[in-house]
Amino acid sequence: MQLKIRELREEFQMTQKELAKKLSSAQRNVSNWENGVNEPDLETVVRLCEIFHVGLDELFGRASDAELTPADRVLLAKIKKLSPSQSAALSAFLDTIAH
Repeated sequence: MQLKIRELREEFQMTQKELAKKLSSAQRNVSNWENGVNEPDLETVVRLCEIFHVGLDELFGRASDAELTPADRVLLAKIKKLSPSQSAALSAFLDTIAH
């Protein structure tokens, strides 16, 4: 099963070298993963999900939020970290500016 690493990397306008640096890995590893030569280990898969703000299903191509931009993904990741009261405050704020 080939992961969507290339697609996500390009969506984030990142080179293989830049992604490899974020992963403390070699560029050839990123190339091999993108070309299906081999697959990253579990720790790297988790890190890829964090870098690209996606879940495992999307990384493995099982679900797609194709309409989400990288900025949308970053915002969603931040929203998921909010406490219930912070989430309610954000929702109220958005209600005031969205109308």
